[in-house]
Amino acid sequence: MKKIFSFMFILVALFMLSACTGNALVIYMPKEYISEDLVDAFEKEYGVKVALRYFDSNEVLLTNAKVNSYDLIIPSDYAVEELAVEGYLKKLDWDRIDFDQADFSNSLDIAMTQLKTDGFDILEYAMPYFWGTIGLIYNNTKPQLLTDLETEGWGILNNESYSKMIYDSSRDAFMAALYAHDHNVNDATSAEVNVAKDWLINAYSKSNAVIKSDEILSEAINNQTPYDVAMVYSGDAVYILQETDNYSFYVPEWTNVWIDGFVIPENTKHEDWAYDFINFMTTYESLLDNATEMGYSPISQAVHDALIEDTEFNWDNDRIGYAFSVPYTNFEIYRHNSELKRLIDDAWELVILSN
Repeated sequence: MKKIFSFMFILVALFMLSACTGNALVIYMPKEYISEDLVDAFEKEYGVKVALRYFDSNEVLLTNAKVNSYDLIIPSDYAVEELAVEGYLKKLDWDRIDFDQADFSNSLDIAMTQLKTDGFDILEYAMPYFWGTIGLIYNNTKPQLLTDLETEGWGILNNESYSKMIYDSSRDAFMAALYAHDHNVNDATSAEVNVAKDWLINAYSKSNAVIKSDEILSEAINNQTPYDVAMVYSGDAVYILQETDNYSFYVPEWTNVWIDGFVIPENTKHEDWAYDFINFMTTYESLLDNATEMGYSPISQAVHDALIEDTEFNWDNDRIGYAFSVPYTNFEIYRHNSELKRLIDDAWELVILSN
C-alpha cells in the first residue's frame, strides 16, 4: 500500500510541476547568475511567467538537458558545443535578435575566434550572456606573494609557504596543473593528465590547501583573507575585491577564457518567448543593470566602458577594474572532447579521494 501511495504521490508531483511550468518560460541556468529585478520586469512587460531552474555545473546541465525540456539554457562554451554537435540545440535565427554583433566587446570578439575553428561557431547556437576568465586572488598584505605569483604562475598552488584554495572543478583545476607544466588543456595527453593529477594530489596533501568553490564568496568579506591565494572566476573576484581590500586579482600568463550564452533547445515549447527574453536581456539598459548586480563582464563594449567609468560601483579602482576587464595574455577556451573530459573527470576523482 505504501508503494502505491508513493507512486501516486510522484505522479501528482510531476503533474503539478508540469502544470506550474507549462505556461511559463522555463530557463535552466547557474544559481545566482541573473538579476531577479530584470526577470520581474520581463514578466510584467511581456505578461509571461518565468520559471528559473538551476544547475551547479555544466556536467549536471549536460545530463539534464538531454532528458528534460527547457525553453532556454545558459551553458558554457564547451557545453554549448557538445549539445550542438549532438543535435540538442536549434540554430539561432539572428534576424530575430536585436543585438548588433558590432557591439560585442573587442576582447570578447578575440576570444570567440577560438570557437570558429574546426567548423564550430558559437554564434550559430548561442547568444553570449556573460564571459570572463579564471585567475587567482591573493593577499596583497604579503609583498613576497605577488613576487612569487609572477615567478610561479599557477605553480603557486603547490607552494607550501602559502595557504591556498583550489577551485572544485575538474576542468579548472587541471587547467592550472597543466599550465604549471607548460601543457595546454585542450590537447593534453593521458600521460600529461597523469602528471597533472599527481601534482594536484601533492598540492592537496598539504595541510594548508583546500578544495572548495563558491563558499569563498561568504568567507572573503569584511577584509577577511581566509587563504593567501585562491582560484576564482573573474566575476567572483570583482565581488570579493569590493568586499575585501586585502585581496587583489592576478591572472597567470596562460588561462582559460569562458563564454556563457543563451541557447534554445530543440524541444523548447516557447520559442517565441525565448527570443523575447534574449532581446530583453541584451538591451543596453538590461546589460548594464545585470552586469552591475552580478559583477561579471558584459558582452557589450559600451556597457563595459560605462561601468568602468562609474565611480559609484568602484569600477574606476584599478584593483577591481582589472578583474572586471577580463585580463589575459594568452588563453584557451575549453572545447568539446569527450575522451579528454573522461580522463580529466576520472583523474579529478582520484585527487578528491586522495586526502
